Amino acid sequence: MKITNKLNLPFGMVKAISTERHNADRCISATTLLQGMKQVILTARHWDGLSDDVSDRIWAIFGTTVHSLMESEGENDFTEQDISFPVKGITVTGRIDNYDMKNGVICDYKTASVWKVKFNDFEDWYKQGMIYAWLLVKNGFKAEKCRFITLLKDHSKTDASHDSSYPQQPVFVYEFDVTFDKLAEIERFIFGKVEEYIQNADKPDNDIPPCDWEEHWEKPTVYAIKKNGRKTAVKLLYTEESANEMLKTLNKDHYIEKRIGESVKCKSYCLCRNFCNFYHENVNPLETTEVTNIEESTETAA
Repeated sequence: MKITNKLNLPFGMVKAISTERHNADRCISATTLLQGMKQVILTARHWDGLSDDVSDRIWAIFGTTVHSLMESEGENDFTEQDISFPVKGITVTGRIDNYDMKNGVICDYKTASVWKVKFNDFEDWYKQGMIYAWLLVKNGFKAEKCRFITLLKDHSKTDASHDSSYPQQPVFVYEFDVTFDKLAEIERFIFGKVEEYIQNADKPDNDIPPCDWEEHWEKPTVYAIKKNGRKTAVKLLYTEESANEMLKTLNKDHYIEKRIGESVKCKSYCLCRNFCNFYHENVNPLETTEVTNIEESTETAA
């Protein structure tokens, strides 16, 4: 992968960005298992043709710095611990930030936006933690709890003082217990993803099924019922028909604003998108918000 430097940033920042492949041959990491398999395969297949700019990796550099500062071992702790286990001829790997062997506690350090906390958006962290727990158990170690220590990079004390649902501190801890049922559930997920990889690893680029809507962070098209003079929507609806039905019950100050959906990851965050037929066929960055106001148009014509 090539790293560009459009803003001519200092060499130290360029050097901080890794250009090494994330996965060795026939290996899949815990975090890779959370990605769409088309992204996984295309990224590995076209690694030498990928490029990214230093300015787009600033938060990755910040996250790496945070990890470096927090690497400290207690009496029973291990940091940056590599662990793996074979599944159907593929090696599933993980690198655990901190592991307390005595108490069976897995700890991972994160940087995130406050919105992740506001929206309780922890499914990816849950699966990552459980994959680590599964790997530890498969290797004969104890796993009792997962903890994610999160530095909120955009935290505002002012917003915290005005909103009780807003994270009250710039550090947030997300944690959960590891149970037998959860381990069985994550094992099914791991085996399913590995099987998906095996089935698609040798297919031509365009024959690999696209990532599903969760994997490419799909934002669906919504129809917002808006009112003149009001900034926020009165209601959000997911079909044009339901929006038109509601509009009929409201006065002429209301209108429909169609907010076009988009595949957020494909559009802005997937490095292999130039090699992906789904991106070229379905993702149009030029689409903009469309506004429909049936009642207002009738009034103007009259």
